[in-house]
Formats: sequence, structure tokens, C-alpha cells
Amino acid sequence: MIVEKTINDQDQTRIEDELLFVSTDLDLKTYLLLDATGKILYANHSIWRGSNAAEVIDTFSPMFQHQVVNAASFSTLVNYERSLLTIYYPLQSAHAAFGKYPQIIYLEYDLYPAIAAADNVFKSRFILSWGIVSLLLLVVLGLTYLSFLKPIKILINSIGKNAIPIPSFWIAEELAVLQQCLLQHQQQQNRLIKQLKDNEQRWLFAIDSTRNGIWDWNIASRDVFLSDRWKEMLGFRPEEIADSFTAWKERLHPDEADHILAALQSFLDGETDQFELLHRLRHKDGHYLWILDRGMIIAWDNAGCPTRMIGTHMDVSEDINNQQTLAHLSSYDSLTNLVNRNSLMELLKTAVHVAHATNSYSALLCLDLDNFKIINDALGHHIGDRLLVQLATRLSDMFAKQTVARLSGDEFVILLNNISQNEASATTKALMIAGELRHVIAASFNIDGRQLHVSASVGIHLINTVMELNAEELLRRVEMAMFAAKENGRDGCVVYTAELEQRTNQNLLLQNDLRNAINQQQLRLYYQPIVQRDGKIVAAEALLRWCHPKLGFVSPAEFIPVAEHSGLIIELSRWVIAEACRFINSLAAKNCVIPRISINISARQFNHIDFVPSFLSAIAEFQVAPAQLQLELTEHLLLTDLSVIQDKFEALRQAGIAVAIDDFGTGYSSLSYLQHLSLTQLKIDQSFVKQIGCSHKADAIVSTIVNMAHALELQVVAEGVETPEQRQFLLNVGCDSFQGFLWSKPVPAASFTELLTQEFLQPEHGNQ
Repeated sequence: MIVEKTINDQDQTRIEDELLFVSTDLDLKTYLLLDATGKILYANHSIWRGSNAAEVIDTFSPMFQHQVVNAASFSTLVNYERSLLTIYYPLQSAHAAFGKYPQIIYLEYDLYPAIAAADNVFKSRFILSWGIVSLLLLVVLGLTYLSFLKPIKILINSIGKNAIPIPSFWIAEELAVLQQCLLQHQQQQNRLIKQLKDNEQRWLFAIDSTRNGIWDWNIASRDVFLSDRWKEMLGFRPEEIADSFTAWKERLHPDEADHILAALQSFLDGETDQFELLHRLRHKDGHYLWILDRGMIIAWDNAGCPTRMIGTHMDVSEDINNQQTLAHLSSYDSLTNLVNRNSLMELLKTAVHVAHATNSYSALLCLDLDNFKIINDALGHHIGDRLLVQLATRLSDMFAKQTVARLSGDEFVILLNNISQNEASATTKALMIAGELRHVIAASFNIDGRQLHVSASVGIHLINTVMELNAEELLRRVEMAMFAAKENGRDGCVVYTAELEQRTNQNLLLQNDLRNAINQQQLRLYYQPIVQRDGKIVAAEALLRWCHPKLGFVSPAEFIPVAEHSGLIIELSRWVIAEACRFINSLAAKNCVIPRISINISARQFNHIDFVPSFLSAIAEFQVAPAQLQLELTEHLLLTDLSVIQDKFEALRQAGIAVAIDDFGTGYSSLSYLQHLSLTQLKIDQSFVKQIGCSHKADAIVSTIVNMAHALELQVVAEGVETPEQRQFLLNVGCDSFQGFLWSKPVPAASFTELLTQEFLQPEHGNQ
């Protein structure tokens, strides 16, 4: 009703507000306003705007849209396979029939939580029912044993004895009669043995009629029996080929003979548990048949050596389909069924030639999941493999007409051929596709009832019309761009350039220098005040600085990604924790008021198995009260199963350590974690603060974050506040605390100690 009214009033701002409001529903996946042509005019994901709904939403049906509009009545569909509810709702608006106004609302709602709850009820009732059935079954089995099985056991034990025992059960007389019958049958046993020998020839006829070739090999005497069907498969009449080991050996394909004989010998030596080979045998007319060869040992001598072996030959030539199955196994990844590395190398060679011949640009995208090792370590490789299979399915659906390959582990490559005729356009299109790709990957994965969230770092390399690079060099460059995206903070995209190559080499040198920075006392901690609404300092963020002996101060934006990539971030974080504790103790010695010190912790260190006990042990060693510290964690930490880190958050809360989410709104795609983790504070990323006053949308986002945090009883800190206008807006929307140059830049420990002597910081202090 609100949307229809706003369309009639042509109030675009109100529509945007309604979209922002409904997007807070955690189970709402898709909310679109479409015009009569199916074009997306408004959406809860801005990347879809301007696109045709049928091209970006695989469950959307233009035909169904027209039916609903013509019927003037909304309609709902349930996709049980995806646990998805879709709704088509025609808008009753005077402008709906015009192309530039919305005609219909399209919704997708996640039914998985409701279905999971129903499934739990069913399971509990099933367990109760099964328990009752099992109890009744045990009673029946007990009665059966007492009234039937036990007398039968007595009867069996009496077979072969002269005396017939009389069981003390009410059916003993019937069992005695049965025993007499069994004794008579026992007398017939010898006659049956003779009859079995007489039936041997009939058995040979039967096995020949099974359409499988039978062979029987007496290893000691070298005698071999080959059934008529065995010979017929190879085009021979029974008398045309001898029953011999040589007859089989000479018909093996020359390329496979050594391998087959070695496999047979390994089986006879007991090195393998079974003999089953797929190989070729030469037909009488010269062509080769694909044979599935199975065998087993049925006799051994006193020393345990095999003396007889029998088996079957099955003609499986039609199943091989002209060796397509074998070619597939050599060209595709066994887990995901995507193109493997070998095939990708050939396709890259072809792509370079095509780019030269068509005078067009192609693009190579390399993606690697962020923090995938955490999922493998915490949940097991079987969960990691299932995640990769689901990801491969998404990539195949997204790039149905392009090449998708899996290199190894969680690294994938997409080859996009002929995307543009010029470099600028090709770069723009590749970046756009990479953005859509990251959005597709960010949607949650449902594995065994777990909602897993991952992000990806993407590298891009253009294949141009003059490039003379081989496939290996192309792959090296695109992987370098991907690693650069990881170093930039993950969940991003980087295009390969010559400058990137130079920067990578510089990072290697920087990494070597960083290893010695702690021991050589090159690191410093700077502190940036966090003030309340009245300007009182209530906390400070500890920020790491590196004073290089030759390069001077190295920006954290340069060395932190290097530390993350190399693993040095763990050692640096330990140093920061210890240094912050020493600073707190120095303030206490000077009788200064000690504000809470916030320490940034990397996802890699936090996910280490012993992080919480080692952190608590470190602050206990310095005798620092837990309330004097706060940990700041980025949203990228949460890109895994929440249950893995939930216990750590709770342990920190029990110990009195406050936990804040830093750079809020820039990483994680779901807000559900806010309900389940023991948080105390959200820090609005400075990218949102800088846009205050620039657009209505930016103001609405900041206001929404503050209201949402307060509804969840969380404190809000705005980062990067630099202007009085930004401060005033944040005051108006109820922001609790502020951090930024408007009050103070990050300063050394001594300068920060001087700031603490002031009761309040004036907003202009940071500009002086």
C-alpha cells in the first residue's frame, strides 16, 4: 500500500526508504520493483538496478509476471528444493502501465528456518515412535525365542545322535517329528553329492549363457579354462583358439600389457586386495574391445601361495563411448567436475591465439576463498569439499557459456573470451563481472543445516591483442593480482599491472625487514582518543606504527597486508598486546585516569585455537584489569560458521573483555551474527561517515546503523569524523562516541598522556 501510494505521488525518496526498511528482514533475500518490461527499477541489492530481472534472478518468470498483472491478483510460489517462497504482487497504480514506473513487486523469502523447525518436530516424533516400535519388537523377539528358537536349538543339537531328546515345551512333540524328518534328509545327503557332480556339465552350460566370459586358471600347472562365451566375445569359435595363458596374454594391448601383468602379479603377491582392471583385448578382426576384467583366488597351497584363480571378462566397449570417459577423467577435476589445470593451460593457449586473430580482448579471473582454511580446520575437510562443490555449481551457472576451472584447493579460474574490442572497456567489464561474482559468492551456503558465509579475493589479467605470453606466465600474473587483493584486506578485486609486479617485489623486501622490526625496536604504538558526546576521553584505539631505519614511517596500509599474508601478523599482535599493557601500567604509575584501550586483532590470530587463553594469560602477566581493554575485530572474521567463534566471544565476555566490530558495514553480508555474539560496540566505518551530507542515502545508512545498534543494546562509535557538520549529524542521530581528526590525530604515548590531563577535548583540537 505504501509503495503504491509513493508511486502515485511519484515520491522516489520514500520508495528508497521502504527498500531500506524491508532489507532489515534477515530472511528476505530479494525485493524488486519491476516495470512492464521486467526491468529492475528498485532492488534491495543496488547492483541489480537497471538489469532485466530474468537475466539476474534465475527463479523469476516474465510470463508469470504478465499473468499476474493481467489477473490483477498477487500469486505465490514455493520452491521446496531451495526452501524459497516467491511472490508476484501487481501494483494498483495509475502509473504502473508506463515503462518507467513500477508495475509489480517481486519477492523471494527464505523458508529454510521454518522448514528446519518443522523437521526438528518430525524427528522428535519419529524417535518416540521408533522407540515404542523397538520395545514391541524386543517383546516379540523374546517370545519367539522362548516359544520357537530355543526348541529349534535343542533340535539342531540332537541331529546325528541316536536318542531323541524331548524338550520341556508345549510344542516338543512337533519338534520331535521334525527331527525325524531331518534325520531322513541326512541319509539322502550322500546321494545329493553324487547328483551335484553329475550337474557339473550343466553348470558349465549355464555360465556360458550369462554373456560374460569365464576363465579358470590353475597357476601351478599353467592350465587354463576359457569359456565359449569368452572366445565368442573376441570373434573366435571354441576350437579356433587354445585354452592357454598365452592366448590371453598375446591379445593384450601393447601399451597396457606391462601394467596389466604387473597388476596381476601384485594381486597374486597379496599387495592389493582385489583384481579389477579396465583394459583392451584384440578382437579376431584386429580392433580392440574394452574389457572389465575381474578375478579372485579360490585355492592356496600349504605355504599360503595362490594355486587357482577364476574370473570373468565383461565387454564394456559401449560404456566407454569411444574413450570419452577416460578423456573426461584426464581433463576435469574429480571433485567439482570443472576443467582442471591441464585443460586450462590448453585453453589459455587458444585464448591468446583467438585474441590475436579477432583483435579483441579476453579476461582471466582468478578467485580464492578468504579464510577457507578456517572452515577446513574447524568443521572438517568433508564440509570444505561440499562447500567447494556448491561453489562450483554457482560458478557454472553464472558462467554457463565461459570456461570455469579449478586449479587446486579453493582456487578457481574463469576465462572470459572476447569481452571487448578495447582495453578500457574490457577492464571495466571485467571489474563489473568480478563484482557480480563476489556478490554471488557472498550469498550463504547451506551445508548440513549450517549457514556458511565466505568471501573471495579476485585477480584479473587482460589478454590483449599484442600479448605474447605463455599460459604459465598468464596464470602467474593473475594469481599475483589475486594475492594482491588478499593483501588489500580480502573480499576485493585487483587488476594486474606492471606496477603490481614491482610492488610485489617490494613487498618481499618489506616482509624481510618486518621480521626484524620487533627485535630492533622499530615499532611504536600511537593512540587516537575516542570521546563522548561532551568531548570527554573514554577510550583510545592503539594503532601500530613502523619507523623503518631507511624508509622512515611505513604506512600501515603497506605493511599490515604484508604481515597478514606472511603470518607475521600473529607476532605483531602479541607485541601490540604487551605494549598496550605496559602503557596502561605506566598511566597507573602516574595516577592518570586510564581510558579503555582498544586493540585490533587479526582474524588469523583470533581463529588460532589457543588465542583466548593466551590473551588472558598475557594481560594477567602484566596485572592489567580486563575492563581496561577492548578487542576490535573486523567483519571478515565472521566469514565462517558462527558457532566456531561464538564460544570465544562468550569466554571473553565472561572474563570482562569488551569486544567491538570495527569497520562495520564493509565486510559481512548478513546481520544475523549481531543476535548471537557477545558484542559491546559497533564502529561505523569512516567510508560511511565521509559521505554524511553528500546524499540522502548515506545519511539514511548511518542513521539506520545507529538505530539498529541501540535496539540491540550496543554502543556506537563513529570513525573518521573530520568536520563539525559530520559531528552535528551524528549527534542528532544519537551516536554515542566519536573518533577522528576533528579531536585528535593518532599521537605517541607521551602526547596522549598530555591529552588525558584535559577534562574535555574541543572538536577543533585535531586541526590545531
